[in-house]
Amino acid sequence: MTLMSTPNALKYLPDKHGVVAVLQDDSGRYLFIRRGLKLTRAPGWWCFVGGEVEPGEAQDAAIVREVQEEVGLVVRPINKIHESVSPKGEYLLHWWRVELLDRTRIIAPHPDEVAEARWLSVEEGLRLEPILPGLNLWLESQLKE
Repeated sequence: MTLMSTPNALKYLPDKHGVVAVLQDDSGRYLFIRRGLKLTRAPGWWCFVGGEVEPGEAQDAAIVREVQEEVGLVVRPINKIHESVSPKGEYLLHWWRVELLDRTRIIAPHPDEVAEARWLSVEEGLRLEPILPGLNLWLESQLKE
């Protein structure tokens, strides 16, 4: 683990890394998924597409892979916009704004990993239950901008 120097934060950063895809459509809505009900971590919870960065994998490559695997879409990473720690403190999550490359492609949720996918506004996303705490905080911050 890496020691953190910021006040009021976790004392140590997790050694495991994950990525979160911040994907908007042409109307400004975000892609939300409800995690598969048979998953070990947070089954049935709403979140953005994301997952673990594999050993030796770059974050931008991981985000492209995760979006393809979970919802069948092809994206291009734009930039890293946020960091958070997963709810149980296992992962340092790197949030990437991504761009949809093929706008004609239909969302194809992975049958085990994704129970449902929806394009929603920030306000609609905040009404989802249950929603991962880090996403809820990030959405609330978007209302303030």
